[in-house]
Amino acid sequence: MRQLWAPWRIAYVSGDDAREQGCFLCRAAAGEGSDARLVVDRDDLTFTILNRFPYSSGHVMAVPASHVADIIDLNTDEGAALFSATQRALRALRVAMRPDGFNVGVNLGTVAGASTDHLHVHVVPRWGGDTNFMPVVADVKVLPEDLDSTAARLREAYARLV
Repeated sequence: MRQLWAPWRIAYVSGDDAREQGCFLCRAAAGEGSDARLVVDRDDLTFTILNRFPYSSGHVMAVPASHVADIIDLNTDEGAALFSATQRALRALRVAMRPDGFNVGVNLGTVAGASTDHLHVHVVPRWGGDTNFMPVVADVKVLPEDLDSTAARLREAYARLV
């Protein structure tokens, strides 16, 4: 039997994630905290960050710089900027990773799956056959690339979009 080791996930799975207090997205927007290294794009009103507990490689979140919990709390400029950041994420992921499709979505409220009260749009690249027996039988997701490598590839792709 072969074993798949992913020791960085134990903090998330056990709920013992000893991260800094407060909003990790606000800290990342300010260039502070351990998640700041995962920011791959930014403009005046938004930034895009890799999800530190991704559903698949390249899973990013487009985030308004202002701390708001709901889409209706954004002003018109912030809403347009968030949608534009989501479009840029799709373009960069297409360049960097060539996925076959995407899941794009927003979770509003804890019961809907939101893990933080800072609004964000998930952009999850998908490939044909990317679901196999691991999540079905072993409740394990296999990610073929570490976050730092993915971040570097996406930063390069974003630079090519300009």
